[in-house]
Amino acid sequence: MSAPARSLDGKVVVISGVGPGLGRTLALQCAERGAKLVLGARSAGLLDQLAVEIVEAGGEALAVPTDVADPQACARLIDAAVNRFGGIDGLVNSAFRFEIGRFEGADLASWRDAMNVTCFGALELAQAAVPHLRARGGGSIVNVSTLSTRIPTDGAGGYGIAKAALDMATRQLATELGPYGIRVNATLMGWMDGEPLRQGFAGRAEARGMTVEALMTELTASIPLRRIPTDTECARSVIFFLSDDASPITGALLNVNGGQYMGT
Repeated sequence: MSAPARSLDGKVVVISGVGPGLGRTLALQCAERGAKLVLGARSAGLLDQLAVEIVEAGGEALAVPTDVADPQACARLIDAAVNRFGGIDGLVNSAFRFEIGRFEGADLASWRDAMNVTCFGALELAQAAVPHLRARGGGSIVNVSTLSTRIPTDGAGGYGIAKAALDMATRQLATELGPYGIRVNATLMGWMDGEPLRQGFAGRAEARGMTVEALMTELTASIPLRRIPTDTECARSVIFFLSDDASPITGALLNVNGGQYMGT
């Protein structure tokens, strides 16, 4: 198999909220396409392991443990990228806090915490990155959002509402930062097939008294492509927005869900 096109060759990309699913997959794909990576998340062990994997494969990566709920930590992540690589070309905001519980009995303080991580963490990082993106003559900010902002999930309001705020932030920042050549877009991810999903489905299936395979069959029947997109496939939508291939696009909210939702 041929190597992927180096569509991010030489670009410095900061990724927040790197986890074992999409975040890890995205980082590896960005590295394969030539990006110099600065990785942020609360889990130092995961970050260090991923950075070593990228470097051993011939890429460049810096791990910076980061809690995006802390504005100073956000500033340190951006500063680390600039100090190591001399600037920034792209920022991916994928950090979130998932809140489970129906509205009537919800602790709204925990919903505020989710908003602080999911939306305001992204805003803090973007604000810190803007001067450096402007210094490069522009760049790309990609916010990782969710299908839940279009199809609400009962019991996940704290998560969905925070992501919906991030969707609006995407368009607001696109409007204000466009004159600087800074593009701001979002990918609205649906179900993503990978180990995190399968682990989560085990509990869902048990609660409903069915097998994981039966639950997966039920879900795929609701997706026009009749399959659950993989996290590898979904990561490519983020890479598209980071690349110059998306140079005329800003303020877009892209549905990445196999057709499960086709609206705007």
